[in-house]
Amino acid sequence: MSNWKFTDQYGSTYPALANSILSILVFDITGTSPVTGTAFSANLDLTATGNAMNVLAKLTGVTTIAMTGTVTTDNNTLSVNLQASDTTALTTALAACIPIIGGQLLKSAGISIVTVTTTQQTSSDDPTTDEIDLSMTIALGSGTGTLTTQIPMSDGFFHISATFTNFGIGLSDLNFLVPGSNDFSSCFPATQLGPYYNNQTKLELLSLGVTLYVSTSPSLSVVVNGVDISIGITNIPIYKQALYLDPLAVWINVANVNTTPAPTWGLEGNFVLCNYNRPGDTANPDFSFDLQMGFPNPPNEPNFSLSGNFDNPYNQPVSQIVSDLLGQATDLGIGNNITLQKFDFYSDADVTTGTISDFGFEIAMSGQFGIFENFSLESFSLSVAYSA
Repeated sequence: MSNWKFTDQYGSTYPALANSILSILVFDITGTSPVTGTAFSANLDLTATGNAMNVLAKLTGVTTIAMTGTVTTDNNTLSVNLQASDTTALTTALAACIPIIGGQLLKSAGISIVTVTTTQQTSSDDPTTDEIDLSMTIALGSGTGTLTTQIPMSDGFFHISATFTNFGIGLSDLNFLVPGSNDFSSCFPATQLGPYYNNQTKLELLSLGVTLYVSTSPSLSVVVNGVDISIGITNIPIYKQALYLDPLAVWINVANVNTTPAPTWGLEGNFVLCNYNRPGDTANPDFSFDLQMGFPNPPNEPNFSLSGNFDNPYNQPVSQIVSDLLGQATDLGIGNNITLQKFDFYSDADVTTGTISDFGFEIAMSGQFGIFENFSLESFSLSVAYSA
């Protein structure tokens, strides 16, 4: 056996490799290279690599990790994609030492290394891609979710997280995140959400993260510092079948998870404006708005306050927005060739009923507005306000 680094074989051709994680990782090999064709196989030697892999060595309780994958050098580009081949040993070790998401919840664990660099990049450049990640797949509700973090290379905090799409969840499915109370619903702002949430509301998990603190001296210690969760409520009608919240996302950060959980929360999300020919089709909106929401604080502030910033992915004209929002027959006398530059929206909704109490929008547009023979207006803005 001998020690080998990627820079030994590829460093002179790919100078930026000197600035990558591969410049410090040491592999045990037999022969002159672990690469045969495009296939890679060798043990990552955590001890020989040194301090950078000390935390991983302590977490896993091993000194070497078998890695396999591919190495290609097509089109003057070095692409390295490696994975740990013995996930069973990793899973067993991490399940024993990682709180909350370890134990029986942990179904599998893995390590991946991805580096991409080109011959044009110099020793002063960073590689195009350079990642060494630890992943943990946990049981979550009726399914599983995979959380990922960059492998910590020293004692301190690290954050392992995941994002999800179309992942239905119940509040009780998240009880494991707050072992101090074993009741995640106590951290969820159900009352504050007013008419937008009840026991029948369908929830989707949007993201989940756990912040951990690891210490390797005098012995290994891993402690949960906090958890953060984003839960979505989808397809909330705001104005007829035209304007929707999709999703309304509730983010929750919880400290003191092992004793007395202390949650903080807020809201974010997205307005979508449906095409008037497709009312309620929130999956294919004409326009969308990033959402900001103010919270009700009765009696002085009894309403939700909503606002949005415009996004027009299809470069739709102003007449399309007006038709979508106010109906196809609405005619403000604006031509279809006017380009929309801005559409900002605000609204207040009653916390008791969820209905709109007032709203307004501002439109800024540009184009050639031929008003007189020798005069053409190039831009103007329009504001509309409504109060019930």
